[in-house]
Amino acid sequence: MFNGVIAHLEKNSSIYSENEEFVNHRDTFKTVTGEIGLKEDVRSKATTGKTLEKRVTRESVTVQALGFAGALCAFAKKANNITLAETTRLTKSKLDSFRDDVLIIELKSIMENAVTYRTALEKYDIPPEKLENFVNNIAQYSKALGAKSTGGTLKTGAVKSLTTLFREAGIVLDSIDRLMENYRDTHKEFYNSYKAARVIKNLGIRHEEPKTPLTQLKSKPLASEENQEENQEENKTDKTVDPVKK
Repeated sequence: MFNGVIAHLEKNSSIYSENEEFVNHRDTFKTVTGEIGLKEDVRSKATTGKTLEKRVTRESVTVQALGFAGALCAFAKKANNITLAETTRLTKSKLDSFRDDVLIIELKSIMENAVTYRTALEKYDIPPEKLENFVNNIAQYSKALGAKSTGGTLKTGAVKSLTTLFREAGIVLDSIDRLMENYRDTHKEFYNSYKAARVIKNLGIRHEEPKTPLTQLKSKPLASEENQEENQEENKTDKTVDPVKK
């Protein structure tokens, strides 16, 4: 609706160009609706990039963690370290089932064990550089989770700002409605077209339609005079006293 109203007003600006207040209201309305467009863009994009970053980082660090867990588990069995073997016996499906916060705990546990047994892991094709890369990836994943949370905060802020902006736009538009009354008789086409653009709103809200159209609803026919007379006769009969019972 907003864009339609602005387009109509700008197209017919020559009609009210001498009306300073009308021009000011139109410009204010245009500014506010422009800010609404920007805020809606922020709201829709606030989390998209961060979510993608988190998803990619989670996948890569999970695969890397499985390699470290596998090497640790093999080492633990050889060293007869039952506790370490049990804690590092992991599968990808199990890691994938964890929530982000739980996965971080599991990743850090694998990392701490890898650091503890880093010398032994070199025999399992895990040199210090690979371990350092794993540590950095876990830190990056943690950062991505924090960025995702920040994105959600930005989105919430954008929604709150939109509420204020829509309220401001409504106030200005109401004033324009009243200013338009000055052109009801002198510029009927301009006035009527504005009203048409003005009423196109709330298109995103669907109201349930009656199952049976109102035009098809039929009222119950009234009883005919003949039926009414028959009913009256029946009532009289019911009220007549049976002579046998006297």
